[in-house]
Amino acid sequence: MTSAEEHLANDPTSELWGEHRSRYRFAAQFAAGQRILDVASGAGFGLQMLRAASGCPIGLDYDPEALREVRRLEKTAPLINADATCLPLASASIDLVVSFETLEHVPDPGAMIKEIRRVLKPGGRLVLSTPNRSFGPPERHTSNPYHIKEFTTDELRELLGEAFAEVKIYGQRPQDAYRYVPFLMIEPNNEPLALLWKLLVRLPFGIKNRLALALGGRPFYPGEDDYCFEPQNAEAAHALVAVAR
Repeated sequence: MTSAEEHLANDPTSELWGEHRSRYRFAAQFAAGQRILDVASGAGFGLQMLRAASGCPIGLDYDPEALREVRRLEKTAPLINADATCLPLASASIDLVVSFETLEHVPDPGAMIKEIRRVLKPGGRLVLSTPNRSFGPPERHTSNPYHIKEFTTDELRELLGEAFAEVKIYGQRPQDAYRYVPFLMIEPNNEPLALLWKLLVRLPFGIKNRLALALGGRPFYPGEDDYCFEPQNAEAAHALVAVAR
């Protein structure tokens, strides 16, 4: 895992492209007419998606280089270079905060959540995602040098409950048609289809994607509309998405 992989680029060939965009699609249901802060806005495609959903997004990132890249793509949204635990915004000035795959990188996650609560208006909403520490073997969660702390469902609910009265947690997972995706292949699997997938994944993206479309009628990696967000059994999902207000 490299820092570049942690900071998702505008790359539709990435295995994470559809997964990350699906979170913005999920958040877009709350976006219309809202002043939105995207904490760790990364490559900036989420800002475009939120604006397309009739929101007014602001991008914030700790990495100034990331913001320079975003400006080439996103010409409209205001961009802020700042730390997520010290937001340079007035209290009660934001309607909706989104922050995807950020919390696990922050040395003081409680401070980040308190700052988000501070800038949200009364009744404002936070939509946040983070890896599920309960998913897979323990070494899966200790091998990533960029993650300081990952959370279980109960730990995330407790953290958010310190600042928000209402917390609902969803499990994010690909639809059943996608049994074989990299982040789900956490245990040895010698089923014929799994072995075929392991051969195909080594091919250049264009080739394996065309084969997947020809053989199965769907892209090789799940797209942004190929993910489910389910409140039941969230602890079994690889990623957690919380909605708090």
